[in-house]
Amino acid sequence: MKKKKQVIVKQKNSVLGKPGTLLNVSNGYAFNYLIPKGIVTLATDKAVRHLSMLKEIERKSAETSKTQAILMQKSLEQISKISIKKNVGENQQIFGSVSEKEIITQIMSYTGQKIEKKQIVLPDIKEIGIYDIKINILHDISVSLKLQIIPENI
Repeated sequence: MKKKKQVIVKQKNSVLGKPGTLLNVSNGYAFNYLIPKGIVTLATDKAVRHLSMLKEIERKSAETSKTQAILMQKSLEQISKISIKKNVGENQQIFGSVSEKEIITQIMSYTGQKIEKKQIVLPDIKEIGIYDIKINILHDISVSLKLQIIPENI
């Protein structure tokens, strides 16, 4: 009967799984390949307790960020639309483009919420009018807002 050793995966490895995974592998595989390459570490009692503590901290942090994201979603849903003034040329086309920074500034003035540039999904805006923008708060929480582009030189 072959002996097995319990190990904790340290590096991302397609065969073994995600970092932090507990595995039972044969002694030779563990001591001759995985441990010298730094892919895994032995699962001592202390290491297993440390791993469970880290997973608990990660779970609590994810729960906290989810509640903050829901609060941000509710405050953003209270905005009916965001208005931005732009210089307009002939045929109602705007000069330049609408940037995420302008939208972030407007949202900050309305709600006091700070969002990042990468969270905003903008359509291609070339003319004045009303556009739908999407703000991704978390991977599964997003808000749709109306963006109104109005001429500045009226």
